[in-house]
Amino acid sequence: MESSENSELIFSIRQNLPNISEEIETDDRGDNSDVKILCLLWKNGKMGAAYFCGEDKSLYVYEEITDTAPQFFLTCSVYREVSPKYLITVGKQSEEYVKYLIDMSVSNDATSTVDTLRSVPPNMFLLSFKEYSFEICRSVLSELNLCTTADMSEAEKELYVNSLLNFDYKMSIYAAGALVKYLDKNWAHFMSARSDLQYLQVSQISLKGHVLMDWTTLNALQVFQQCSHDANFKRGIQSSNREGLSIFRLFSSSCKSKVGQTCLRNMLLRPVNDIHELSKRLEFITFVLHPNHQEFVESLQDNIKTLSDVTIILTKIKNSRANCRDWNILYKSIYHALFIRELTSPYKNSCELLHEFYHSVTTELIGLENSINNAIDFTANKNFGRPVIKLGLDESLDAKKLRRQDIAQHVTAAAELAAQQLPDYLHECAIVYLPEMGHLLAIKEWEPHCDPESLADLGFRFMFTLRGTIHYKNPLCLELDESLGDINAEIIAHENRILQRLSSFILKYNKDIREPLRVLALIDALIAIAKVSAQNNYVRPSLNTENTHEIQDCRHPLLELVSNFESNDFFSGNNYSHIKIITGPNGSGKSVYLKEVALVIYLAHVGSYVPARVANIGMMHSIHSRMQATESASVRLSAFMIDAIQATQAIHNANANSLILLDEFGRGTTVEEGFALLVGVLRDFYKKNNDCPHILVSTHHQKIVDYLPEGVLVQYLKMAHTEQNGVLSFLYKVTDGISNSFAFNIAAQVGIDETIIKRTKELFKNSKTIKPIVRQEGCSLSINDRALVELVANVDIPEPDVES
Repeated sequence: MESSENSELIFSIRQNLPNISEEIETDDRGDNSDVKILCLLWKNGKMGAAYFCGEDKSLYVYEEITDTAPQFFLTCSVYREVSPKYLITVGKQSEEYVKYLIDMSVSNDATSTVDTLRSVPPNMFLLSFKEYSFEICRSVLSELNLCTTADMSEAEKELYVNSLLNFDYKMSIYAAGALVKYLDKNWAHFMSARSDLQYLQVSQISLKGHVLMDWTTLNALQVFQQCSHDANFKRGIQSSNREGLSIFRLFSSSCKSKVGQTCLRNMLLRPVNDIHELSKRLEFITFVLHPNHQEFVESLQDNIKTLSDVTIILTKIKNSRANCRDWNILYKSIYHALFIRELTSPYKNSCELLHEFYHSVTTELIGLENSINNAIDFTANKNFGRPVIKLGLDESLDAKKLRRQDIAQHVTAAAELAAQQLPDYLHECAIVYLPEMGHLLAIKEWEPHCDPESLADLGFRFMFTLRGTIHYKNPLCLELDESLGDINAEIIAHENRILQRLSSFILKYNKDIREPLRVLALIDALIAIAKVSAQNNYVRPSLNTENTHEIQDCRHPLLELVSNFESNDFFSGNNYSHIKIITGPNGSGKSVYLKEVALVIYLAHVGSYVPARVANIGMMHSIHSRMQATESASVRLSAFMIDAIQATQAIHNANANSLILLDEFGRGTTVEEGFALLVGVLRDFYKKNNDCPHILVSTHHQKIVDYLPEGVLVQYLKMAHTEQNGVLSFLYKVTDGISNSFAFNIAAQVGIDETIIKRTKELFKNSKTIKPIVRQEGCSLSINDRALVELVANVDIPEPDVES
C-alpha cells in the first residue's frame, strides 16, 4: 500500500488479515554529482592548480611547479589527471596560456590550433583580475570553513588551514583561493539547489613522482578504450559507452568492489617513478601470489566486496539527508574494515601495505562503529526509510515510543473494525500520519475516475488525492489525533536531535573512516593485478635508478590474449644503444614492438607485474609518443600538424629518463620533407650523447643509415621474415639489420592486379636511373598526345655554341 510523500504509515490493514503494520519513511537519496571544477594559473613559468570534487566535497591543491611555454606539458598532465567538467582561470594571465587553455578545453588534448581568434567555450570561465587578485584569494582561502573546524575560533581555523597547505606556493594558493571565492559566488550554477557548498577536507597533492604522459600516449597504448554501445539508437550517448579491450578492462574485471575499480583507474592514470611506492605494491602482489596465502586472500576479497564509497554518504550525513540505507552502508563499511584488520593481524608484518592498513585503523574508528551500532536500529527499517534510534539509548525517547505503542494497541481493534466496515469492493486501507494534518485514512482508487465523495455515508470526509491514493478523515483518525496528538512528530524530532549529534561526531573523524578504506581500495586493485599476472604468466620487474632497461621476451598484454604472439627483447641505456631504428614491411609487427616495450615499462611504473621473462626497468620521467593522429573538425589540424606538435612536446619535455615512440613520423607530408624532419629530430637527440632519451623509431626510410651512423647510441633493427616464391611470411621477431619495405610483394598479397604491379616496378626502376620511361606496348596515342608530339617535333632547338 503506497502512502503520500512525506507521510508516515502507522498501520496497513487488509480485510481478513489483521495485525499487519509497517512504518515507512521518506527516502531522500540526494544528488550524487561527480562534477570536478579545476582552476589553472600560470605566471613567469610557475603553474598553480587546484580543483574541487563535488562527489567527495574535497578541495585538492597541487604544489606549485615549473611549466614551460609554449608546450605547457605539465598543465596538460594536470588537466588529463583531473578530467574536469569546468575550467577556471584569471583573465589577466599570459595571453598565450589562456589561448592554450581554451584549445585544451575544446579539443581535450595537448594540441593547439593556429587560429588567432578564439571564443571561450561554455565550460570555461575567465575571472576578472580586479575581483580575484592574489591578496583577496589568499585571504579567502585562509578563512576557509571545513567540517572539522566547526567548533574552532577564527584564529584556530586559519592556523589549521595553514597547517594543511604550504602558503609559500603562491601560484597554488592563488589558484585555490580563486576557486573557493568563485564557488562561493556561483555555486548554484554547478550544483542543484539542494546541495550546499561545503568542504569535508583539503588535501595538497604533487606532480612530483608522477610519470608524465598525455592522453595521446594512453590511447595509443590502449590503457583505456571507450567503445560505443552495440545498439545504434544508443550510440553517441555518453552514459552508454563501455570499456573496450584495454589494460583497464584487463585488470578491472578481477576487482571485487567499485572503490577498487576507481583506485585502479587512478593508478593507471597516474604512473609513478617512486621506487619505494612501486616496491610496496610489488611486494604485496608477491605476497598475494604465494600459495600459502590463498585462503587469507579469498577471505580478504569476500569482505572487500562489501565496501562502498562513503564520500557521498558523508555528504548526505552533513546535510541531514542520509536515510537508513545510507547509515547501513556506512556502518557495514566500517564494520568490515575493522573485521579485515583482525584478519590481517597475523600478516601485518609480512608486507608494508598490510602493515600500513593495520595501523590506519584507529581507536576513533572503533568508537565510531560502536556508536552507530548502539544508536541506530537497522532491523526496524526494512524499507530504508528514516533511521530509527534503538531502545535503551535515551530514556526520554523510550518513554515517548512506549506511549505511542500503548495507544496504538488500543486503536488496533478499532482500525480492524473500520476495515471490516468497508464496502466489498475495497480490499485494503492504511492509516498514515502527516505532521500538518494529523492521521488520515488512505485508500487506493477502486476504479478509474471514481468519486471520492461516495464514502461520505460511512463517515469518511474526503481530504485530497495523491498518486492514485485517496485520503480521508474519519472518526477513527480524529480519535487518533486526540489520543496520540503530535507524539509521532515529537519522536521524529527527538531522533533527529540524536542523529545530529552522531553526525557531528562522525564528520569530525571522517579522515579515520576514509584512510583505511583508501588502503583497502588499493589492496583490491593490487589483488586484481596479481590474479591477471598469475593467469598470464607475468613476472615481477626489478627496478633501478641507473636509467637502464633490460627486458627479455617481452609481450603485448592485450594482443597475446587474442592471437599467438612472438616475444622480443629490448635493451637500452648505459652500455646499450639509446636510439633503436626499426625497419620492415607493413604488417610485420613494428608498431606492436613499440607498444609492447612501452607497455612493459608503463606497467612497471604502475606497480604491476609485467608480461616478460625477465625485466629490469629504469625509472622514467615521462613517456611520449607519435603513433596515431586523429584528425577532427574541432581541432582543425591536419594529421601531419598533430604529428609535429607531438614531436615538439617530446623535444621540449623529454630528458635522459624519458621514453619516446616515433611510429613512421613524417608520413603525412612529402617523402623528402618527412624524412628530413625525422632525421632532424633524431639528430637533435643524438647530440645529447649519454643524456639522449630512450627512443624507438619505426620507419621505411632505409637511407637513414647515411645520416645516423650505427654506433654506441644508434642501433638498427629489422623485423624478420621469410620469402618463398615471392610470398612474404612474417616471423614477428626483431633482429639486427635494415630491411626493405617489400611494398610490391605486400601489394600482390592483398590482391592488386599483377599488370599494375609490373608497370609500377618498371616506373620505379627507371625513376632511379637516367633511362627514359617507355610507353607500354598496345597503348595508342590520343589526339592530345599526337598534338603534343608534333609540337615538340617542330620546336627549333639551336645548337649549343662551341667555343674555339
